[in-house]
Amino acid sequence: MRLAPRGARAAASAALAACVALGAISCGTASPVPTGAAPVDPLTLATIADLNTSPDIVEINLTAREAQHDLGGAKPTRVYTYNGTMPGPLVDAKVGDELIVHFKNELPEPTLVHWHGVRLPAAMDGSPSVQPPVKPGGTFEYRFRLKDAGLFWFHPHVRSDFQQEHGLVGVIRVRAPEEPRVDQERVVILDDVRVNEDGTFPTYLDDAAKMLGRESETLMVNGVRGARLRSRPGALQRLRILNAANGRFFNLKLAGTRLRVIGTDGGRIPEPYDVDSLLIAPSERYDVVFRAPSSAGEFPITTEPYDRGHETGENPARRLGVLVVEGQQVEAQLPSIDHGPALPKLAAPTNTAPITFSLDEGTTPSGELTFLINGKAWPEVPMQKMALAEVRTLELINLSEMDHPFHVHGTFFQVLSTNGVPAARIVNKDTVIVPMKGRVTALVKFDEPGAWMVHCHINEHAENGMMGEIHVGDATSLHGSK
Repeated sequence: MRLAPRGARAAASAALAACVALGAISCGTASPVPTGAAPVDPLTLATIADLNTSPDIVEINLTAREAQHDLGGAKPTRVYTYNGTMPGPLVDAKVGDELIVHFKNELPEPTLVHWHGVRLPAAMDGSPSVQPPVKPGGTFEYRFRLKDAGLFWFHPHVRSDFQQEHGLVGVIRVRAPEEPRVDQERVVILDDVRVNEDGTFPTYLDDAAKMLGRESETLMVNGVRGARLRSRPGALQRLRILNAANGRFFNLKLAGTRLRVIGTDGGRIPEPYDVDSLLIAPSERYDVVFRAPSSAGEFPITTEPYDRGHETGENPARRLGVLVVEGQQVEAQLPSIDHGPALPKLAAPTNTAPITFSLDEGTTPSGELTFLINGKAWPEVPMQKMALAEVRTLELINLSEMDHPFHVHGTFFQVLSTNGVPAARIVNKDTVIVPMKGRVTALVKFDEPGAWMVHCHINEHAENGMMGEIHVGDATSLHGSK
């Protein structure tokens, strides 16, 4: 199926945004919603203008700059943003589009834009392995083709613990030629943020934040505290969910219904499955559907206790918001989604790459807590080498007493087992939870040469040493290669 020309697509996107904002059914297929029929939903993400008239090119201006945002302090907080909003804008595209990004840095410090989960040329990855940071006032043009359908995101890879916490998060929704029909679809960004009573960000990290990554009492959905998701009774809802927190694991539960997982980091999965609650580590994405209750009411959305180490399982459940079911029952219920596109399994591996996670509790020269990969802290971690298109086994071994969400740049991997238990299904992931004192076995293959970062996606861990590199093919010409 070929999408309409860019002008028509822009109009359709506007109609879809209005439809989503109003909680209308059959978004994308219903008649346009009259202008001014209802106020804009505060959970609707900002959009970004496409500068290109070609139907197969999405060209945008993206500026990192400071702005004010209400984070619950006595006064608005000065935050970092993409194009002035926190979280940043939603970029809409389709599989095969070329994305051209004219990036400008108006922050008071250097930054980079990493395109998380996108398979792209290494020079466009936006990591310190391949690109010098963009200085204040500087610009850079990112240009790459979107090979895969799914939800991807962008964030900094310079002082990521600080800059991402301060607001630098945006998302890319890449649509497949055929998408399942639902009554309503939302992109949902889960986050928490720690601020002082006066609205400023704290400069001091306590021992818990250094060990586990920053967690806060301020939980947000699309930058909103106390989120209210609206639905008509019986509507089939689709949520494309990102955990953009520095350290918090969200164990998502929706009272009154189960969630059906239809996709993960790498897009739709062949065999959807149902869960009562859904564990989402930092940087993971899940694509879910659920049927709204048939009767009107307010249904709590919570993050349930989960033990990721150091007695975190004793923390209470926390409310993220509520599902507000109101209005008329949908006239005809759409069927739920019971299958997805086929997913090729990776071939038999040729070699094994061991990656061990541990920590050094204060024996380093600086006396600081340091997180290690294969016994070393970045940038001293020995690089691993792979041939282009080689399939390799990743043996991820966690020696520490906390979970680590492990992320690989530039490709997907397929998990085979966790702690020796075979995976229930093969899916494409770019982030996986390596459990405390546990082991994950996965297969990986790169289809682009270059220097690709691997790291824990608890940002405080990555910035304090838990990063490394896999060099694929001839990476000697890349910036930062060793």
